[in-house]
Amino acid sequence: MNRTDGSNLDFLLLMEDYQGSYTEAYLSDPALSTLPYAACAERLFSRPIYYGDAYVDAFSSVGLVAQQVVPFCRPLQYKWAGERNMWALGHVWPRLPIHPPAMDSVQRFPDTWVLNRIVARQIAAHRPKVVWVFSGVHVTEREIRTWRQYADHVILWWSCPLWERFPYTEFDLALTTVPSFVDHFEGLGVRAAYLPHAFDPRILERVGQAERRLSRAAFVGSLSSAHQHRISLLDALSRRVPVDFYGHGAEFLPEDSPLRRSHRGPAWGDDLYSVYGSYLVVVHKSADAWTSFTSAKRLFEATGMGACVVTEDTDDLQRFFEPGVEVITYATPEECIERVEHLLKNPDEARRIGQRAQERTLGGHTYRQRVRELVRELESRQLIVARGA
Repeated sequence: MNRTDGSNLDFLLLMEDYQGSYTEAYLSDPALSTLPYAACAERLFSRPIYYGDAYVDAFSSVGLVAQQVVPFCRPLQYKWAGERNMWALGHVWPRLPIHPPAMDSVQRFPDTWVLNRIVARQIAAHRPKVVWVFSGVHVTEREIRTWRQYADHVILWWSCPLWERFPYTEFDLALTTVPSFVDHFEGLGVRAAYLPHAFDPRILERVGQAERRLSRAAFVGSLSSAHQHRISLLDALSRRVPVDFYGHGAEFLPEDSPLRRSHRGPAWGDDLYSVYGSYLVVVHKSADAWTSFTSAKRLFEATGMGACVVTEDTDDLQRFFEPGVEVITYATPEECIERVEHLLKNPDEARRIGQRAQERTLGGHTYRQRVRELVRELESRQLIVARGA
């Protein structure tokens, strides 16, 4: 499109409401409902929930203007729509004389329809140069084509298993944390590039690290039917060493698993990073679908907070950390158990490893560094024009 509207927004990020984390944070803070949308969004995004505002800050560091929305954070999106007198069906349906269970089926489609319309209005209002869709955000081919009336380019960032019937071919560029997906996307005729996860150093100022770390191991993540190997590993580990579990899915554990008793519930935002900053050892086990490569925020979050990470040995791990020096690796569950046991008995060694990993993360794996990589990628493909060019 030929830009004549004078918009100065370079990127509009469409972020996932991962496991309802943004919605949960909104609903748990009554003060947010009293604020206008701009102040509410600023306060909510300033918290390190999922990505927080790390990418917005990183774009700013290179002279680019970015904003973000969470398309399926209903209360926040309805607040935006309400301030612009949009008809929010999600507010209207509860007042209609329709009773459960009919209400559920009647409400579901219109609610999603309205949320999609709100996103389209937000894109039209901002007229960004680039709309950046993050994995987990449901979009359709028709919606993307509508957005192109108001944006120069639409790009994707994908970090979860591929979905059927998702319109990957509609994007100008697909970024991914999964190396094999680059070839997959290019096979579909979509330009693709690798962009790993990262850490936001500002969190260290916000949360900080404990002077004395807990002499226990921690795992932060989800358990489900897609995590059978993870469940087996963590259950076996919990029978040999003290380990705490933060996240969803405790019901998938064996009934007699000690990990059920040490389940601490989900941890988001400050609480998540406080865990990583408080435990001596953090264990990483990828989802069953990811077994041969490094593709987890957990590695960068935990090392960024100075924890000693025990992680599975993957083909590309050395591209990020030096095994045995900055992280400890394992190839089998028994190796994982032995190495966690050793580290808990030798806390000084664990602290030294965590410190070295933190230095590596802060020196090479921050969001500001990732955005510089992204900008170079976009410039090389002529999707954006370099500032000052």
